[in-house]
Amino acid sequence: MKKNLKSIRTTVWIYFAIFISSILFLLWFSFGISLESTYKRTKIQNIFDIAGYILTGWSADEFTVENLDRIAYDNNMCVLIQDAYGNTVYSYDMMANNCLIHSTAGIQQLYKHRAEALKSSTGIHYTEVKNPRFNHNTMLFVMVLGEMEDPSGYIFLNTSLEPLDSTKDIINIQIFWISVMLLVLGIGISYFLARLIETPIGRITKSAKVMGQGDYTVQFDGRGYTETELLADTLNHAAEEISKVDTLQRDLVANISHDLRTPLTMVKAYAEMIRDLSGDNPVKREEHVNIIIEESDRLAALVNDILDLSKLESGATRMEKSTFSITRKIHEIMGRYTLLVEQKGYSFHLSTEKDFEIEADVIKIEQVLYNLINNAVNYTGENKTVYITQLIKDETTARIEITDTGKGIEPELLPLIFDRYYRAEKSRREVIGTGLGLSIVKQILKQHNFKFGVRSELNVGSTFWFEVKGKVTGDYNEEGQGDD
Repeated sequence: MKKNLKSIRTTVWIYFAIFISSILFLLWFSFGISLESTYKRTKIQNIFDIAGYILTGWSADEFTVENLDRIAYDNNMCVLIQDAYGNTVYSYDMMANNCLIHSTAGIQQLYKHRAEALKSSTGIHYTEVKNPRFNHNTMLFVMVLGEMEDPSGYIFLNTSLEPLDSTKDIINIQIFWISVMLLVLGIGISYFLARLIETPIGRITKSAKVMGQGDYTVQFDGRGYTETELLADTLNHAAEEISKVDTLQRDLVANISHDLRTPLTMVKAYAEMIRDLSGDNPVKREEHVNIIIEESDRLAALVNDILDLSKLESGATRMEKSTFSITRKIHEIMGRYTLLVEQKGYSFHLSTEKDFEIEADVIKIEQVLYNLINNAVNYTGENKTVYITQLIKDETTARIEITDTGKGIEPELLPLIFDRYYRAEKSRREVIGTGLGLSIVKQILKQHNFKFGVRSELNVGSTFWFEVKGKVTGDYNEEGQGDD
């Protein structure tokens, strides 16, 4: 079932719309809603500052009428200063006799608010009062001059608490056009960004579809952003690895088919020969039956190796670890190659000095040793010489090396040598094994967390090695026992 997912372009537009809407909300809230309250708080603070400024200058007898007029004018404020008897000492009316403290109704309220100032502990009283003529709120401020018990005068300040309507209209118009420009700009930027982000991802998606159709030579182009370039590099590497796996899989099927077909053909041919020719000849019949048995063994070995490798790669095989001497195990295994020495002229040189004990799956380690020795037998030179060496790197690490004297492996092929069914040469003489040995070795050693590798020199030979963790238990004598 296909999920209903949003495209990158739609997502970018949605987030930009939310972002722009948030900015517009803040603008309308700041200038359209909170402007009046901000204006009022600023005016109140301004009144206190001016009152303190006037009081300081008045006490120091530094103010002139011109100075007081300038302060009142600059701050859009009506000012009235009275002496202790209520006589006017200084007066400034911004509204031409319409200021509250200069109007008839306002003067009647001055005594009440002056009394409130005298009652207060600070000698200051301020409150909001409505101008009856213009029906808008104003701030009336009263400050007592001198001592509270014997005041020398009073300062009255009066100013509007509402911004001018024309100023609000101008601000609203500006906000409207700013909103329009932000919307247009936001839509344009979001469309442009969506295209920029979508383009490299679109290219990668098209290439991925091509790769999904089986074309692993496709190249992913992630130019534009660091993340898309890293994604493209990863997909290019994945395509290269999948191509290798696909090639190996085809080779595996071809090689297994060839190796299955050959013994099956021989089994069928010799069975027909027994039926048609040698059925009554005991000598020939036994010879033909033995060949059928040998080819059947080859088939069984191949099938077993395929099953073993499949289990190892899938993790279905459990490691049954135990403690044993790998030195003695090597000597034990080499004793089973006596037939090759006696009948086919092979020469095995075994070198071990210390007895080394490890904890591992003994059956799997035997399989590793057999496969590496068989591989050396298969590819050693005409002198049929194989070297098996145990080196003690330190008290906890030993390295096992199996060296042949064959043609060697080309450097560019060394990374592939442990791949499934990879063979360094297509034509080879009679071999021991099925061609899956090194892949099995790789999986077993990886499950044991043992290091392994190969080094090779053309026309000199190859050395396969692996390292095991354990401990030295003493010198190794000819009887295969460790001497502490």
